[in-house]
Amino acid sequence: MALLERTAAPAVQAPAKAAERASAGDILRTVIIAAALLMFFLPLVATAIFGFSLPGQGFTLDPLREALAGTTIGAQLLNTLNLAMLSTAGSLVLLVPTLLFLHLKAPGLLRFTEWLSVVPYVVPGIALVAGANLFFRAVAPGFMVSLYSLVPFYMVLTLPLVYRSLDAGIRALDLRTLWAASESLGAKPWQSIVHVVLPNLRGALLGASLLSCAMVLGEYAIAALLLHSTFPVFMVQVGMNEPRAAAALSFLTILATWLLLAVLARSGSGKTTAKGGSR
Repeated sequence: MALLERTAAPAVQAPAKAAERASAGDILRTVIIAAALLMFFLPLVATAIFGFSLPGQGFTLDPLREALAGTTIGAQLLNTLNLAMLSTAGSLVLLVPTLLFLHLKAPGLLRFTEWLSVVPYVVPGIALVAGANLFFRAVAPGFMVSLYSLVPFYMVLTLPLVYRSLDAGIRALDLRTLWAASESLGAKPWQSIVHVVLPNLRGALLGASLLSCAMVLGEYAIAALLLHSTFPVFMVQVGMNEPRAAAALSFLTILATWLLLAVLARSGSGKTTAKGGSR
């Protein structure tokens, strides 16, 4: 009888210890998540309070209104949005066919191209601008004057993010099977890309586009070096004289970016759900 009690005791204690460990793990997880949320949202709340308030007045839009009076913020914001769209479209047009070719015809080069895509992280922006400026000054002097000369620079800057997002999406597909099935049905290469591959890469394309747009919307160094007027340059100029207005603009920019991300993500998930339902 005593032997049975000794053997039953560990069996009873084991679930209790497992429950205690699970409870401790849940508490630790909750604490970590709460700390992360606090560290993420506290600066945003502080920025909003600083940007939309004045001592003794409380909430007010006067700093923002005074800083934007007589400025061309609309034109600068439009310039940045155009650059974001053109840079994103150029990166997708360049990288999607390149990655498809590498995965289908030259998989041995993928390791080299992956290493090559990290080069923009190694080369500083000022070195990139200085080298390109010397080259184009001799070949095409008027190119660097144009606002759209920023597009190739932004494509280079966003290359590591866009490359990895698209590469991960392609690796998740059975690309060779899809391509072979499309060819067996008589589809041409461009038809296979448009009607077979791209619909299955919707998530990767959306993620790459969001990353590219987010980086372009916040890029300041290259635009300032080339003396172009973009929205980040405008915010820095405003912040030199009106720090509260710059804080308010930064907060509004973050909210607008979140809203854009939510709309695009919702539209992408809605299309996927509808497509899955039709099946």
